[in-house]
Amino acid sequence: MSKEQEIRLERRPEARSFTVERLLLAVRDGKIRIPEFQRPLRWKSSDVLDFFDSIHRGFPVGTLLLSRAPAPLKRLHFGAYSVGAKETTDALYVVDGQQRITALAAAILHPDLVPRDGIFAVWFDLENERFVRLTKSNPPPTWIPLNIAGNRKGTSRWVTEWSLRSERSDLVDRVFGLNTNLESYEIPSYIVEQASEKALRTIFKRTNTSGVELKESEVFEALYGTSRVRPITSAIRRLQEQTKFGGLDSEWFLRCLKAVEDIDPSRTFHDEGDGAGMEAAVEKTENALRQVLMFLIEDAGIPHIQLLPYRLPLIVLSRFFALHPQAGSRARRLLVRWVWRGALSGTHTNSNNATIHDLQSRIDNDAYASIERLLKDMPKEGIAIPDSEDVKWNGRAALTKLYVLALLHNFPRDPESGEPLTPVRMGELLEEHRELKKIVVEMGPTNLPTLANRVLLARKDSVHALENATESILRSHLIDEKAVQDLRRVDIEGFVKKRAKRIDEWAHQFFAMQAGFGESDRPALAELARRVENLALSA
Repeated sequence: MSKEQEIRLERRPEARSFTVERLLLAVRDGKIRIPEFQRPLRWKSSDVLDFFDSIHRGFPVGTLLLSRAPAPLKRLHFGAYSVGAKETTDALYVVDGQQRITALAAAILHPDLVPRDGIFAVWFDLENERFVRLTKSNPPPTWIPLNIAGNRKGTSRWVTEWSLRSERSDLVDRVFGLNTNLESYEIPSYIVEQASEKALRTIFKRTNTSGVELKESEVFEALYGTSRVRPITSAIRRLQEQTKFGGLDSEWFLRCLKAVEDIDPSRTFHDEGDGAGMEAAVEKTENALRQVLMFLIEDAGIPHIQLLPYRLPLIVLSRFFALHPQAGSRARRLLVRWVWRGALSGTHTNSNNATIHDLQSRIDNDAYASIERLLKDMPKEGIAIPDSEDVKWNGRAALTKLYVLALLHNFPRDPESGEPLTPVRMGELLEEHRELKKIVVEMGPTNLPTLANRVLLARKDSVHALENATESILRSHLIDEKAVQDLRRVDIEGFVKKRAKRIDEWAHQFFAMQAGFGESDRPALAELARRVENLALSA
């Protein structure tokens, strides 16, 4: 019998319906609670508006699943609305329906007289009979907020004070009809009595993996986390603080975990498992990823995740460093070549499960043999890369990132202080600004999309000082005096052509160096000696 089969409910769930009015009364009384393992809300503004439109039209909005259990003293938050909930023996924990109940409470119990901004600042346009969100402007006189329309007394008071009450009796009827539709709408519900957290997690998993699908990492957090700790989220936060490489995506962390544990990448974590085992797997993956990120920064010359051309290396390198945490300098250099050859050739574009499974299977306890298997499909000679003049600027594209890395490794200097913008400093700036475009500045009074028209600067206002900078500083940005003269004459086309030529000369030299084109991919001499000795012994 499986662990899941052992889970039983004391009584079968009770079927009943709640009107919106009754649900909101329970919220105000502090009876509605959200379990700690529930995922964060992911609804957009349009989702909230569609939800209320469905209620108004009488469309079904799904079934709620609640669990009756004791709950402690706590302040509860539903959007901008909060309530100090007392300790109670019969709270209703929301196992399925968190977003719907939160939307109802946050919009209809909104504390502001004129709700503005936020996805729960919901109003009803009486003229056009549609739900809308108020941002910064003042509402038209024919709009009514839901924190009034969802309350019978508030609706009556609003109509009495409404300036258009006499001339728009048709809209008065519409206001009261809206109030009736909202308050009396019934939502079918099931209530589970005194279920254990284990049973609730099982119910949560099943209700959230059939229908509207959760991200796999969210299911993992719910199944293997605790009431206070989300293991993947916590690991990612620590990695970001320790390496300054930038925040990883939870889904990619989970893909790295599968590689580290040698789990088929197509397997999903929608099944119960050994929580203790998964906790150890998260820790092992975090340790491997820490080595991966430092390898990318220090060896591969990629200082931040915003400059990582493709993310596939994160998965593959996680498995390698989990098995070979003490990899030597030669092994690391060969891995650098694998990273750069894959990026330059576009081989790393494909990160589907079949590709990952193949690469994952190439890595075993023999470090150099693993690297040789990774490199065997990679080009060993120069790869044709479009000239920088022909590359349209796109901060999210791999090709743009490759050229930015080349520009960065020419150590561009600040035109005022003369200090170099090192990869480490670049990583700090990217961590600070969160966007590559914040430190990549366009030269000249034009909107040319070409990469040759961009420069890397720690401060955007420093771009004006470049025109009068010293020759060495200009050279660090791959700009020569003739290009500066074109810039002063506002000959942007001439400037771009001259700078593009300099960029291409340096970039192709840099790419060849990083990828090790034309060089031997042999393992370390000590490894060659070991292989010769093994051959002699086996002869």
